[in-house]
Amino acid sequence: MTDRIKKYITITLGILIVVLTAFLPGRVKAETGKIEGKVIDAYTHGALIGANVILEGTTFGAATDKSGRYKIIAVPPGAYTLTASMMGYKKITKKINVFAGKIVHIDFDLQQTVLKGGMVVVTATKTKHLLKDVPVAVSVITRREIETGNFSTVQQALRYLSGVQVNESYGWGDKGKIEFEGMEARHTLILVNGQRVYGGHRNAVDVQAYPLGAVERIEVVKGPGSCLYGSDAMGGVVHIITRSASKKPTFFLAPSFGTRGRKIYEANNGLSIGKLSYFLNFTHRQSDGISPETDKYKEDAVQGNFGYKINHNSKLALMPYYSMQKMNCDDRKQTRYSLNSIWQWQPDKASTLKMRGSFFHYNHCWTTPNRISGENKRTGYKNNSYEMELNYTRHLGNRHLLTLGYYFDISKMNNDHIGFAADEKTNSVYIQDEITLNTVTLLLGTRADRHNRWGTEINPKVSFLYKISGDLKIRGSVGKAFRGPSLIKLYGDNWRMGPYLAHKNPDLKPESSIGYQLGAEWNILADVLGGVSFFRNDLENLVSSQYVKSGRPPWDLYWSNMNQALTQGIELNLASLITNHISARLGYTYLNTEDKKTGKQLTYKSGEKLFFEFVWQIPRIGLGINVDGRYIGKRYKDKENLNPLSEYALANISLTKNFTRVIQLYLRVDNIFNKKEVEDAYTIDGTELLGGLRLSYQRK
Repeated sequence: MTDRIKKYITITLGILIVVLTAFLPGRVKAETGKIEGKVIDAYTHGALIGANVILEGTTFGAATDKSGRYKIIAVPPGAYTLTASMMGYKKITKKINVFAGKIVHIDFDLQQTVLKGGMVVVTATKTKHLLKDVPVAVSVITRREIETGNFSTVQQALRYLSGVQVNESYGWGDKGKIEFEGMEARHTLILVNGQRVYGGHRNAVDVQAYPLGAVERIEVVKGPGSCLYGSDAMGGVVHIITRSASKKPTFFLAPSFGTRGRKIYEANNGLSIGKLSYFLNFTHRQSDGISPETDKYKEDAVQGNFGYKINHNSKLALMPYYSMQKMNCDDRKQTRYSLNSIWQWQPDKASTLKMRGSFFHYNHCWTTPNRISGENKRTGYKNNSYEMELNYTRHLGNRHLLTLGYYFDISKMNNDHIGFAADEKTNSVYIQDEITLNTVTLLLGTRADRHNRWGTEINPKVSFLYKISGDLKIRGSVGKAFRGPSLIKLYGDNWRMGPYLAHKNPDLKPESSIGYQLGAEWNILADVLGGVSFFRNDLENLVSSQYVKSGRPPWDLYWSNMNQALTQGIELNLASLITNHISARLGYTYLNTEDKKTGKQLTYKSGEKLFFEFVWQIPRIGLGINVDGRYIGKRYKDKENLNPLSEYALANISLTKNFTRVIQLYLRVDNIFNKKEVEDAYTIDGTELLGGLRLSYQRK
């Protein structure tokens, strides 16, 4: 072959390559089509990031970006089934036709399912887990459930969980106290972003002090929790996790008005700028109560969350809090303020180091008359708590997730009312190993608490998760827990408590329990979830009071570790997404309690509890309907079980109307059948209404 011919062939091939390069993309483009659109939450209208959009029966598909948008390119013409799915949402399919050279726009509004398995939780193990994979049973109340139910307080949102009893009153420190599985409110540990909080009556925390508008979700773990959290977690843990700033600016304003002089004003704002972010919530609440002379109160609360992303594997969060409540009764005033700081660092993909430091102040003061001079005197007490915690987690191969922790706490009390001051210190270490063995996950953990007043407590716990199939799983646990005696019972001497004169007992021991949990969870159908669980708690060294009545009051009152008790029962739960816009939940608790000393049932513990919730969203007209109710069975008000309290039932309805994405009106009617005169539920006194306007904005 001559050089001339070679040159000619080379030039010809070059021309063909240039022509084909310029021509073929146009031909491909002309002979295929493209699909694009957006995937959003049907309720919040917010973009869903990471949703999967696929053409059934093909390899074509895409995931949504940070704006919720997706694109599928180079799709041959034809009829297809397009599916959008995301964990925690009901899958939606649509029939579409793709045409050559055309763009098909398809948007999806995904409805959250009642199956929350795709949610990330942290409380049960102090590590991040998908709810469906966590070895310890966890209940979660989401932000969406709070909004659709039009709940106004934390305790109102917690009413509709099995195994939970909410005690409500207009008295100081008693507006919202939580009991688990027949135990007392003092046996429930309340956390806000991992920090212990204080302030309530009878050594329990009043959760109404924490504004619901600042809450992202509430995680509830029932059963012994001292293996990770130390004192107070005998019955379980309520962990309130507050909101942080979204990537786009948000603003919210909501005035609400109701019967009994109720007024609630709420405002919040969030913003992210580069590495900085913040979210601030303010809530004002006031009510005349049932009897304004004693019940009337006003309270203000501010909750903040300030974040700084140091680099790609390290971040810092500062969470300040302030609340103040004033009551007519005795001119009472409660003040709380705290600062909680969390630094998190991930040195590599296998490990995480977290350091938390916090301060909490609680001040309760009131006016009391001087019995001799007749003059009023201002008195009260203060609590200051300082915490520090180090937590390190590391994956060891594919089977082990190791957690190590150190915790230090110093608490100080100054009580002007009875004239004493005291402090206590706790040093704690804990270790936990999560072992994954194919279909079985085993959780082994223990914690040692060294207290400067009452010694050392060691509390182990063993839990397991067995995935029998993709739809059926079993969880179980056994653990030890405790609650240390309060400083006032240890060292507060000769102080008035009604008609009694209380005396100190520095020899009090910690209360203790051994708790057992066993439950099964079954996805009966794709959108139907059923569950059953059994629980038992054996309690020892319960602190009780003994009275010596001689002559006129005040009579002497003494504290001692005298009582032993048993609580056990069954919980049944059923949840279903009936249609894309209708869901329902049903829960039942059977509870058996016993005072081991007398063989009688514990006082004010309902043997049966039933709750239901029905939610219907009608997007076409922007209307949401929520109907819920609960039944409380027989209980006794005396230790001899001679005076039973009648069973009762309540039903409520809530309506929400969206006029635009910015404007929403709502109305909640509680106790629609006008139930009254429930002896152990002072706040139940006829029908109550609360309605208002919500203005919300998020920049697109």
